[in-house]
Amino acid sequence: MFDLDLLRLFVKVAELGSIAAAARAEGISPSFASRRITALEQTLNSRLVVRTTRNLMLTNAGQACLSWARDNLNRHDQLIDELSSLEGVPRGVVRVASHIYTGHTYLNDVIREFRTTYPDVHFQITISDRPARLVTEGYDIAIHSGPMPEGNFVGRRIRNYHRFVCASPDYLGRHFTPTTPRDLDRLDILNHSLNEPTTWHFRDEQGAVVMQQVRPVLESNSYLLLRDLALKGTGVVRISENMIGAELAQGRLVRLLPRYRCVDPGGDDYAVRLVYPDRHLPFRVQLFAQHLLDRWASGRSPEEEVRHTIPDVPRVVPHAERQSERL
Repeated sequence: MFDLDLLRLFVKVAELGSIAAAARAEGISPSFASRRITALEQTLNSRLVVRTTRNLMLTNAGQACLSWARDNLNRHDQLIDELSSLEGVPRGVVRVASHIYTGHTYLNDVIREFRTTYPDVHFQITISDRPARLVTEGYDIAIHSGPMPEGNFVGRRIRNYHRFVCASPDYLGRHFTPTTPRDLDRLDILNHSLNEPTTWHFRDEQGAVVMQQVRPVLESNSYLLLRDLALKGTGVVRISENMIGAELAQGRLVRLLPRYRCVDPGGDDYAVRLVYPDRHLPFRVQLFAQHLLDRWASGRSPEEEVRHTIPDVPRVVPHAERQSERL
């Protein structure tokens, strides 16, 4: 019988295209990983990989070995899962993908609580700008914020949340305070390049969906960077209320367009969702997914635990108006 850890290492080498990267992922030295792959080639009496100075490629034999290794690892995992289910004691690894904010907000306590009850379950957590995409690459579940991603997924809504349009008092003083979404066309927009389209959607007080094309002066895949730029007076940002609660309470940022609710392109409220592949989930993953949902259904949500009181929107006097008042 082959060493399962060796098969996992080979699969990781094939997926990452690098023995050094696979070694880092597995927590071993590159030299040891290289010797292990060489030992596998000697055992199979076939060359599995072709090494170059820049990358690594699988030979035809390597491709066949990769398919065989994945099949054996899947069969092993299925057997362990079936035995765990029969015994009622989950074992194995749960692979979770998440956005950086939702990962920090939603996973800390629930994983600690879950492992107290099920110590034989381990976790692999990856932070990604597009966590649902990692589900298609073999991850078990994703904590996803925003519209439901396209693909062969199942999504369970955890909580709704709000996004606010905001800017610093300094920026508004140098420009003006918008009163309708149309006014955004004359302001400097800071936009998230992956999670926000360049058409922003709002719902007005009558329930009608309003669309406004924006022209970003800066785009980034980091909400943290966009928040910091807004704080420094660079422009207007549209961002989750949970990331700016303290800044709003302190008056360092001002919520704009309070009569218009930010919604997704489908006109729905934004939501944090538990996303997983549309297939049978291992016993350990089912238990953890249900633990997540039960944890947040039974008490205050993570958003409520970190939410700050948001004051009414102050009126910011434009710079030109301040000058005229002095005359």
